[in-house]
Amino acid sequence: MRLEKFKERNHKQFGIIVFTIICILLVSGVVLYRTFAIFEVKTNQNVINGTLEDPGNIYFAFYVDNNIQKEMPQIHSGYILDEDASYCGINGQDDEKIHVSLTEDYTVHVSGMTTSRTKCNLYFVKGAFILGKPVKAVTSGDGLYEVKHEDSSLDEGFKQTEWRYAGTNPNNYIKFNDEDWRIIGLVNVMIDEDNTIEQRVKIVRNESIGSFAWDKDDNNDWTKSSLMEMLNGIYYNSESGECWNTSDKTESVCNFDGSEKIKGLNSLSHDMIDEDISWNTGYGMRVNSYVNDLYEKERGSNSYNGQAIVWNKENSNFAIFHGVGLIYPSDYGYTTDGGEEGRDACLSKILFNIQSNDTYSLECYNSSWIKPNSKYIWTITSRNDGNIYAYGIDPNLSIYTSNGTYHALQTYPSLYLKQSIKIVDNGQDGSQEKPYTLSL
Repeated sequence: MRLEKFKERNHKQFGIIVFTIICILLVSGVVLYRTFAIFEVKTNQNVINGTLEDPGNIYFAFYVDNNIQKEMPQIHSGYILDEDASYCGINGQDDEKIHVSLTEDYTVHVSGMTTSRTKCNLYFVKGAFILGKPVKAVTSGDGLYEVKHEDSSLDEGFKQTEWRYAGTNPNNYIKFNDEDWRIIGLVNVMIDEDNTIEQRVKIVRNESIGSFAWDKDDNNDWTKSSLMEMLNGIYYNSESGECWNTSDKTESVCNFDGSEKIKGLNSLSHDMIDEDISWNTGYGMRVNSYVNDLYEKERGSNSYNGQAIVWNKENSNFAIFHGVGLIYPSDYGYTTDGGEEGRDACLSKILFNIQSNDTYSLECYNSSWIKPNSKYIWTITSRNDGNIYAYGIDPNLSIYTSNGTYHALQTYPSLYLKQSIKIVDNGQDGSQEKPYTLSL
């Protein structure tokens, strides 16, 4: 029998080998994981819309302004999903059969997925949901713009970021009352029930319904004005009745019953108007009025001689409040894209065309989709510092104050839509040729 010396196993060397293998596996796993996605969402988290043939995991990688993030932007963050840039697939490849979208409550939906361990690259950009439709924001030209009020002295609710259409001809047309109306934007409004500030979509009729006095008695309190009474009376109800459309305080008869070209609002339109809104009617100022100044004054507490600063169904003097008003001066001010001067530069200019004021620029409001077309247009905001005035927009594309509210100017009805109103996805793009269709 041959005897050999017993050799003890080299545990140190064995441990090094095992440790090395484990490290390689760990590093490989991390690399593979990070190439797949940085954030995992299981299918049982209600993010999949559709049936999977081979149920498994779906992974999301989130990109905000093209920078990868660990979490998806939250609701009201000012970001929406860029569906054109986002895609899903295996091994980084785009599977065109898979469609990914984001709903207004910020739930991700993926349809057409048939393979487990699919990765979705989700790209988020500035924008907002307008009547349920995600609309990307722009920084120049026609489109939807982000409007911030961070420097405002108003309540926090009015400081929320708004979204407004600007430019010469943005795609903001809708069919409302079987007519062309246009979306002003998603704006901050006061809700009657508890005076909280929420956001609603505000719209304005694309064409004037005629030339009318702001108030036949030369009053500048909107809650008592004859134009308010007409808009929420015979115009809302599609009736015929008295109105004042001349500057000599002469009574006329207006027909909104369909017998003439201009018709009143139909019953379907009634169901779409949000009547739980309190319209702020604080009076504005004339000197050094920039658009942000006007926004604050309109929603402020300035009053003169008992003038009402809020208009709603509780204080309507005619008991006929239906939420049909006019645009604010600031609504007009935010419609410029700035043209060659740039939007920021134009919003920093005074909105009044005063000869001694060299900061006003005609170019700014040549780039606005609200056009007076050689006629004066009424707004809802009044001014009273010893004289009876209401604000208008003049043919020189600036804000002005009238010499008396009994004068007849062009009238463009404006109102807020209920939150439940949505754009129907029927291929329309919001252009004048293909206006958006609304649904209850």
